[in-house]
Amino acid sequence: MRSDLLGNGRGRCLAVVVSVAVAAVLLHGQIKDDQRSGQNTAPAPASPSAQAGPPNTASPAEAQLLAANAPVAAANFQFALPPGVAPEDGLQVNTIWAARAISVMFPEIKTIGGYRQDPLKWHPNGLAIDVMIPNHHSDKGIELGNQIAGLALANAQRWGVIHVIWRQGFYPGIGAPSWTADYGNETANHYDHVHIATVGGGYPTGQETYFIASMRR
Repeated sequence: MRSDLLGNGRGRCLAVVVSVAVAAVLLHGQIKDDQRSGQNTAPAPASPSAQAGPPNTASPAEAQLLAANAPVAAANFQFALPPGVAPEDGLQVNTIWAARAISVMFPEIKTIGGYRQDPLKWHPNGLAIDVMIPNHHSDKGIELGNQIAGLALANAQRWGVIHVIWRQGFYPGIGAPSWTADYGNETANHYDHVHIATVGGGYPTGQETYFIASMRR
């Protein structure tokens, strides 16, 4: 199966299917942006990509959707994922897996950041990617970010996703969401990119083959 066909046709439908429930929760959270001033925010971590403190109270429906396991049948496309737009040097295998899947599913994504020096462990240790969202202020851009965040959360167990940060929302791979502190600009607050952190899984040997639903080493 061609990767461009997957990205533009059936695969895009798949991305919507596996993320629609979780993305709906994310979108619901954005509608409540104006209400945040009355909420308690999570304690400020050392940098924008830090994991937030104890989560705020979430509704049972939000917690259930965000904790849902990845669908199995819908994501069972067994073809090797090609390298995507993310530079893979310095990334661990689970992070590469997520980056490749997102690149194939969402061809409109042109930039994914990965390894870089940072005070926190995620990027220097190859545990995180930043998926840059085009036109992130627009309704279309927000919807795209919601779908990508939802896809990562829906596949949290499969890809080893620890947490996702998007538009000041902190979403653990399994568990209730919370809000991060306000760091003063849209990049620090993750309004222009979706931050996805994984367990890593070790550095690649070059023998790995990545699929949507599984990985061979």
